[in-house]
Amino acid sequence: MEDRFIQESGTNVYTGCELLVKGALEGQVNLLTGYPGSPLAEVFDVMKANAALLKEHGILAQIGNNEALSVARLNGSQMANLRAAAFMKNVGMHVASDALAISNLAGTTGGAVVVVGDDTWGSSTQVPADSRFLARHLYTPVIEPSTFQEMKDWLSAAFEISARSNLYVTYIVTLTQAEGGGTVELRPNRYPETSTKNQTVIDTALINGSNRIILPPDTPRIEIETLTERFPNAVKSAREHNLNQIYHLNDSEHEIGFIASGLGYSYLEHALYELEFQGRIPILKLGLTHPVDEEIVREFASHVREIYVIEEKRPLLEKDIKAIVGRFYQNGEMDRLVQVWGKEFPDGLEGIPDSLGLNPTILIQHLIPLLRHKFGDKDEPIGIDPDVLIREEQHLEQVKAHQVDIPARTPTFCPGCPHRDSASVFKEITDQFMDPKYMERHHARSPVDLVFHGDIGCYSMLKYEPFPRLMHNLSAMALGGGAGAGIDPFITNKQIVFMGDSTFFHGGMSAISDSIKNSQDLTYVILDNQTTGMTGHQPTPSTEDDILGNPTFAQDIEKVVQGLAGDADLFIIRTNPENRVEYKKLVEETILKPGVKILIADKECGITYQRRLRREHQQTIKERGFLSVEKHINITPEVCEFCLECTNATGCPGLKITETDYGPKIGIDQSNCVSDGACARIKWACPSFEEVTITRKRPPRQQVDLRVMSAASTEVLPSPRTFEGTWSVHAAGVGGMGIGTISKVLVLAGRAQGYHVRFFDKKGLAIRNGGVYTNLIYSKTAVELSPIIPYGKADLLLGMDMLEAVRGLDAQAGFCVASSDRTAAIVNTAKTDTVTTLIGQDDFKLADLENWLQRYTDADAYFGADVFEISEKYLGNKLYANMMLLGVAFQRGHLPLELESIQSGLKLAVRPADLETNQRAFNMGRRLAVEPDAFATAPQRQTYKTLLREKCESLTRRRRGAALAHEYEVLVQQTVERLELDDETHRSFALYVYDLIQFEGMEYARLYVEKIKGVHSKDLAEMGYRATKAAIKYLHKVMLIKDEVYVAHLLTSEAKLRRDKELYNVDESNGDKIKYLHLNRPRFTIMGRDLQWDMNTKNWQLRLMKRMRFLRRLLSQWHKLEKVFRDWYIAEVIDTFAPHDRESYEDHVSAIAVPEEVRGYREVRYPKMENARKKVEELLRNA
Repeated sequence: MEDRFIQESGTNVYTGCELLVKGALEGQVNLLTGYPGSPLAEVFDVMKANAALLKEHGILAQIGNNEALSVARLNGSQMANLRAAAFMKNVGMHVASDALAISNLAGTTGGAVVVVGDDTWGSSTQVPADSRFLARHLYTPVIEPSTFQEMKDWLSAAFEISARSNLYVTYIVTLTQAEGGGTVELRPNRYPETSTKNQTVIDTALINGSNRIILPPDTPRIEIETLTERFPNAVKSAREHNLNQIYHLNDSEHEIGFIASGLGYSYLEHALYELEFQGRIPILKLGLTHPVDEEIVREFASHVREIYVIEEKRPLLEKDIKAIVGRFYQNGEMDRLVQVWGKEFPDGLEGIPDSLGLNPTILIQHLIPLLRHKFGDKDEPIGIDPDVLIREEQHLEQVKAHQVDIPARTPTFCPGCPHRDSASVFKEITDQFMDPKYMERHHARSPVDLVFHGDIGCYSMLKYEPFPRLMHNLSAMALGGGAGAGIDPFITNKQIVFMGDSTFFHGGMSAISDSIKNSQDLTYVILDNQTTGMTGHQPTPSTEDDILGNPTFAQDIEKVVQGLAGDADLFIIRTNPENRVEYKKLVEETILKPGVKILIADKECGITYQRRLRREHQQTIKERGFLSVEKHINITPEVCEFCLECTNATGCPGLKITETDYGPKIGIDQSNCVSDGACARIKWACPSFEEVTITRKRPPRQQVDLRVMSAASTEVLPSPRTFEGTWSVHAAGVGGMGIGTISKVLVLAGRAQGYHVRFFDKKGLAIRNGGVYTNLIYSKTAVELSPIIPYGKADLLLGMDMLEAVRGLDAQAGFCVASSDRTAAIVNTAKTDTVTTLIGQDDFKLADLENWLQRYTDADAYFGADVFEISEKYLGNKLYANMMLLGVAFQRGHLPLELESIQSGLKLAVRPADLETNQRAFNMGRRLAVEPDAFATAPQRQTYKTLLREKCESLTRRRRGAALAHEYEVLVQQTVERLELDDETHRSFALYVYDLIQFEGMEYARLYVEKIKGVHSKDLAEMGYRATKAAIKYLHKVMLIKDEVYVAHLLTSEAKLRRDKELYNVDESNGDKIKYLHLNRPRFTIMGRDLQWDMNTKNWQLRLMKRMRFLRRLLSQWHKLEKVFRDWYIAEVIDTFAPHDRESYEDHVSAIAVPEEVRGYREVRYPKMENARKKVEELLRNA
């Protein structure tokens, strides 16, 4: 797709960040620099993708260590006739402001532009963003493009205005513009004469130091010159480039007129379009918003009675217009005073909000009362159709009434992130350092309350669960150590600062120097992952090449720190945080040392590592046809206790909650997990983790018949959806689900179909497991619209994640795109847990989400299917589910696209290596649309009778198994006949009796059965036998003590092996083999002493262990507390069941269910057993 960057004419589609680079190329740029930050980080990815083009023409692209250094590059570039642009986010401009203040006044030659990204809605920026104020303070002219065409074209104008005015230009774009995009007309690139390939010579004799060096006594002169000469020149140049234009103005006097700038103009036009009033009210669009062209304001004001200023954030432009109009009137240059409104409207009407951002719907809400007030009684052509206003009002009332109650999806570290290793260890240490017994035993000192100073980077995710204890404040990037300096002399707490490698070079070196100088008691944990991970993996000074792939000197953080320390006694160490036990010990020792300590956690970013690994795997498959060795992390659900220690310790999205015969358990999301083992390193908590190695001698056999992926039912093509005006789609999901790919395919397909395309990909937290959303709008003509779908006006809602799809219904979330009379919803019904769900803080039900979707969209058009499950089973990974969902939407006739257009978009959007599989997924979706049952996934759940038969067969295979199986069958059947409960309860009962036989034998199982019968004999039919059902579940849970013997049985059972072979496609007749390394930490109590050690076992070792039941009698203290709890529960809860009224019945049922929260192993479990005892005592005190 990079051919688009040399396209010289015609039209094409680009993202906002791509347009900035293409605009710079068309503007004859020499130097591209800056520092990556949302929403402009993608600019640097575009530079990297076009490295060959830039190098061919000698255009320099460099990332500065920080924003200030980038602006200093602009200063240097202006010593020759060069054009230079620096890109940064709003808070980056704060960092650059000192350099920008001086460099700007030092003047320009070829032109210098500072492109700043403002996140007006605060979705991915730490402070409210409005760069206009700072730009004015720094005396830079400000350009605010409105459309995607202007975003590209005006960069060339900005260079020329900069050169003409002898000032730097601040070029402000918003997140919606940067992460959006659309169709634009193209011009040829203009390549510079002076370049890295054609260097020039500076004649230093011609340098005017009085102008280039901003120091007194020249400062006052330059200030005056800026105001009286440079600013007027900027205005003149802007006129020549038509940056300020008046639209829809005729010779008559108008009741009102609008003045707008930036994206506010597009929102205004979009709102008027929806109100069928576009082109009927004059609008002054200001492209140069500082300094304001007063002449065009006077011209505009002379034709209108009132002016309404439309701008995002605080009323800056409004105040300028008021001052200009007031001064003209005061000086007699206007014969009347024109009223100027903005954040306040006349006659009690509500004005434009002054906080957060705008969108078309916000303006519609505020324009309806205004237009009705001003034009409601006017005749055409100025008058407005009142029916339109009523229609839009009723529509807004309907969609704003949507009420959904859903949890937030907070961001977290990616699967495989090395920061998770450090965070998990520090979380554990933080708790242990507050434990007096632990501190006395391990460190011979009193407890320590650790203080964590925050910083900016991937580790900013520490603010969110499950690690909020690891961030107590936030100053700014690289200033965590400075925050420590302000409190260190006054406290005895030990302090920690997390710092990334990019942050270290951005400014962290200075903070460390400051800490050393002032002898702080502070531990710096430098997370060296060899990339700028937070913004999309740009290179850092510690990497061996730059953004263009040129070799550079790789600076070593450890050596830099050693240089800062000099002869000081400074503790510096580099280590891999993956080695949890050694790392934890080292961290504890380091924290407790006095003074400044530097701990460098050295581990590659999980994403870059996985990308490299994936390339290696693809190359191996290309050469050999298959991978001979695969490794996976696996969880055995029967061993898992659902204690959530692993999720609370890691928060890893590679984990998921799965439903089993024993209730919810933690499982592995095979498509998200990268098998880094972070969860498995919590061995002290759980023995359910294991490393699975699959070896193959030949390509794996297909598990499914590929012929089912398409069918004759899809030979009939649907007619493309027709529309008048516009058609729009909202796609919602979570980072990694392919929402961006859906957007690309639809954008390119729309272009192929001949539509004008506008889109907005909200993806600031995409690689942080956050929500990702796309708005896309087609129109048949080049009507002026924003890329944001007005409330309730999406024609199609594509939900790769149900929770995020429902968020698109919620006005409080800022989307509210759907309406029941317009929107068709096509959704993936798989559940993707939030981090807070994984750690047990909240939950949501898919049934509720589906109800909301059907209520607030067109219920007749609704379609839902678990395309994740289908994709994983038939295509080996759920990553292709996005194309499957798109195929469903196409075949059901919801897309205004021909099949050829979609196929064209797919070929351009997807890598060639993945094209065939994505095409297959699209065709599967088409079939799914007409045959919802075409793809079988989960096996049908067993009934009581089928399970009983299966377990009898399993027992038969044991020694003397026929008799045992018969005894089991008779015992279960006789009891079931007596209980006469539902099939599901009977099934569970049969399963639990089988488990107890496997655990300790038939007599132990008979004890369980007798206790159940005892409860049932006293239970009440009118209460639905709830006590019996609870006893069946929880007595089993208490009696089934998962000691090392039984866990060994569970980890090596036949049923588990069959399940794993199916999961990993292991066919032994094909030469495939599966091997296990069980990640255990067994513990035995011998002669009163607890012995435990890491012991990674293989299956043959566990098969020996599972035959050692005699250890339960030989080691009397082994799992003693669990046995005592079991005996107490039977005696005090089960045996005492004898309710005498409804209230006592409810108390007894609650008491029986108390073991629900008794989860985990040993130290995790024991406090919960004690809490259960207390709760039972309270419940049964008066029973």
